[in-house]
Amino acid sequence: MTHIHFLGGCKTIGSSAYLIEDDEASVLLDFGVSFGASAPSFPKLTRPRNLAVALSHAHLDHSGGLPLLFASGAAPVYMTAITRELVRMLLKDFIRISEYYLPFEEYEMQRLFRRVKVVRYDEPVELGNGTTITFVDAGHIPGSAAIQVETDTHRFYYTGDINTVQTQMLNGAQLPEKSPDVVLLESTYALTRHDPRTQIEKNFVEAVSETIESGGSVLVPAFAVARSQEILCILAKHKVECPVYLDGMAREAARIFLRHPAFFRDYPLLRGALKKANWIRSKRQRANVMNEACVMVAPAGMLRGGTAAMYLRQILDDTKNAVMLVGFQIPGTPGRNLLENHVFDDGSGLHKVKARVHLFDFSSHAGQEELLALGSSFSNAQNIFTVHGETESCEFLATTLREEHGVNASVAETGQRIEL
Repeated sequence: MTHIHFLGGCKTIGSSAYLIEDDEASVLLDFGVSFGASAPSFPKLTRPRNLAVALSHAHLDHSGGLPLLFASGAAPVYMTAITRELVRMLLKDFIRISEYYLPFEEYEMQRLFRRVKVVRYDEPVELGNGTTITFVDAGHIPGSAAIQVETDTHRFYYTGDINTVQTQMLNGAQLPEKSPDVVLLESTYALTRHDPRTQIEKNFVEAVSETIESGGSVLVPAFAVARSQEILCILAKHKVECPVYLDGMAREAARIFLRHPAFFRDYPLLRGALKKANWIRSKRQRANVMNEACVMVAPAGMLRGGTAAMYLRQILDDTKNAVMLVGFQIPGTPGRNLLENHVFDDGSGLHKVKARVHLFDFSSHAGQEELLALGSSFSNAQNIFTVHGETESCEFLATTLREEHGVNASVAETGQRIEL
């Protein structure tokens, strides 16, 4: 008998964890963390027998709970080569900044990495007991994967975080060759229609150029993994002529990217963009670099700390300068407050921001149109479960697929265990 147990990541973004079980084997798809107001929280897992773990990608809402599995047990953990390096970087930083809030330490993280098994896209991995897993490119960040799980009785397809639209760095997601019986479909942007990527790039480049030509500086707070490097690729592709700087954890992520050329659509563009950028290497540079007309790309993408927050303090009083947010800003974050109210809390109080503030949504997720097209393509699936989205997004996607496309779609609930 085959079951799917939704351990987390339902009607919310965070703590993604989905367990497929049959009489012989168990496959855990992701094991992430949620960031609450007080402390991080994790899914609960009653350890099944013959467990194998398959990680879709490096982001902590999918990977941040993995060390918990190694506090008292062990299981093979499958991921792509670049994901292994990115997860190590992100977990080390997570442990460093979270201090006593975490139920694991460096020891558990090291036990985890001793059990990691690297997989390649499109190459099935035999787990034994009649179960195989196959990773296919999900187009979300470098190394991200949608995961196919085949048991003796069912074929599962878990999208992870997926993007079917080509970007400067990545190809769009590769869709499964075999029709799945059960689909776990992310719903992050089910309520949002993304503008065409080429138009967003054009608008961004024009805004950067206008700011530089007026003598201002541009701060681009960007996520360390993928978004920062994509912005550099866009600036290079469009031949924006001004000094461009890179700082924070985005530098370490960039070094990892350069070691894995096979994961990129246009590796020469990436390599050239990273070579052309000036990498910040000292506190003295940080103190003086924004005195010239330039572009600074630095984490954190929502201004929750990182070097971007420091640079914002340097430029916020001058109307010639600009802050260009390049991703969704979660309500309650400093980035969202900046966008809506033109103020920034640097820890010492609120500061009025006179610099111009723009939002360019370079999303790494499929939007409404793409999610509906993807979901409706699985017309032969016995079940589609919408996951990884706020309640309204999950419900809209499931309802629309069911009522307008005739697909058997429903909203998954955390804690639900379904017999298939």
